[in-house]
Amino acid sequence: MKLQEIKEDLYKYYTKHEINHALKNYVPTHCQNVAPETANDPLNQCAFVTRQLLIPFFTQRNLKDSMYRDKFYIILAEAGMGKTTFMLNLYVKYAELLAETDYKIKIFPLSFPNAMEEVEAMPAEERANTILLLDAFDEDNEAIKAHQKRLHYILQKVGDFKEVIFTCRTQFFPQEEEDSGEIGVLKFKYQDNTYQFRKIYLSPFSNEDIKAYLKKTYNLLNINKRKKAEKIVLHSPNLMVRPMLLRYIDDLIKSRDHYSSTYQIYTELIAKWIEREVQRRPDNKEKYRKDLYKFSREVAIDMYMNRKRRGGFIISDDELKVLAENNNVDLGTLELKTRALLHMNTLHQCTFAHKSILEYFLVTEAFYNLQFAKHLDLSDLEQGEQLRGEMLYEKAKSLFGRYKTYTSGKSKDFVNISVADLEKVKHAALIKIDSHDIQVLRIFKSLGLLQINDIQIGVDQLDNFLYKNTLELSSKNITQINDLQFLTNLESLDLSNNQITDLTPLRNLKKLKRLNLSNNQIEDLSILDELPNLVEVDVQGNDQARPTARVLAS
Repeated sequence: MKLQEIKEDLYKYYTKHEINHALKNYVPTHCQNVAPETANDPLNQCAFVTRQLLIPFFTQRNLKDSMYRDKFYIILAEAGMGKTTFMLNLYVKYAELLAETDYKIKIFPLSFPNAMEEVEAMPAEERANTILLLDAFDEDNEAIKAHQKRLHYILQKVGDFKEVIFTCRTQFFPQEEEDSGEIGVLKFKYQDNTYQFRKIYLSPFSNEDIKAYLKKTYNLLNINKRKKAEKIVLHSPNLMVRPMLLRYIDDLIKSRDHYSSTYQIYTELIAKWIEREVQRRPDNKEKYRKDLYKFSREVAIDMYMNRKRRGGFIISDDELKVLAENNNVDLGTLELKTRALLHMNTLHQCTFAHKSILEYFLVTEAFYNLQFAKHLDLSDLEQGEQLRGEMLYEKAKSLFGRYKTYTSGKSKDFVNISVADLEKVKHAALIKIDSHDIQVLRIFKSLGLLQINDIQIGVDQLDNFLYKNTLELSSKNITQINDLQFLTNLESLDLSNNQITDLTPLRNLKKLKRLNLSNNQIEDLSILDELPNLVEVDVQGNDQARPTARVLAS
């Protein structure tokens, strides 16, 4: 069977670019019998960690000899480690080997809602000689709800196939299931049934694998790019073991020499994609840059909020058009292939090039949109907690001010803060602050004093300020409150017994419900009429002030 004929069977679920890239730049996948992150754990010292090529593991054994083959296999790896790339290459290799035999190979991504319907529709007489590849079990909508029930259902439906090979991210199964106590085996029980898989972990890229990938990507005519890419890898080794991130190395080499976090990388990738699209526009580039980012963000939110109804993180082309029109984006000119963030398949469904890009948008949106944050369940996301932690660290470096730790009395700029210092910050002195900065301040678990120019918030008030949207600044000798104007999250504010004269900075604090202004030097209270949620206000002791409608109503 010719390669082009083999590819034709894949186009229903995968784009041409996805397939061509997976095959062209493929570095043979290695596997191992122990999870990479625990390979050096003392508990595994008695286990002999084997590492071998994965495709030959399947293809070089006699299909007819069941003694040396298992019925069910599960390939486990973290996000971005190349599970789908491996499955596509395994499919092609098997299709070539089985072309003149009675055996067949089929592949279905479980992230698509109708995948199991198509599996169940396969003729019964063909199943005994068919190897079934089921990619991304962790992205199956029913599996996310109840993995044991869903896996039981699938295994009941596919038990008559020759072999069934699943892929899934690590830690999707509870630890007691993934670590059954027997090396290379995953077991789970559902009702009266016990199932057993041959468990295989994908190995991270080795230095040799990375070099091989870069050599495939950059030939001798691009040797300078290859050297720069190698320099980035050298400074960011823990990130570059993920083949998915290496895939975008051409974008990354244009900006900096190293990246300290996955969040930094996604920020760069998204900016580069948007910039490519913007440069294809003849005019209004700055407006289109903002529109396109807003469109991408809204697509991610829409996919998340409707994931249960649609059966996955997808959106139809008709629904996508509505979002595009609302954001002045012309889908006809938008590139949905190559190094694009969004891909369109032959079912006219759009997905993000990788789920972790969608997760980047969701985590970022939750930071700026507290209403959306209430809906976001990080347990639905593979890298949600990691991305959020990395994002907050990046935001900590952008705080305007200095800090001291409990291990050093030396004052340092936040721009230079290290990850190790996050847990040690005891004193933060900021030049300015807004409501988003409060989320960042929460990661300083040892914080005892927050200073905003002349305003000091001690340890006894910090919890109320950071977690309850309450700030008490009574009797602090405060004369002006300009530093409070961006704290739009505040619901309760006590400014009593100070020397305040101007309330203008309170104009933006629309969420305020309770406000104590007693015993100040305020004459003009009209700003209070602009605070729609204010239900309690105390202005006693401001002898020159004339009551407003809002004050009288309270």
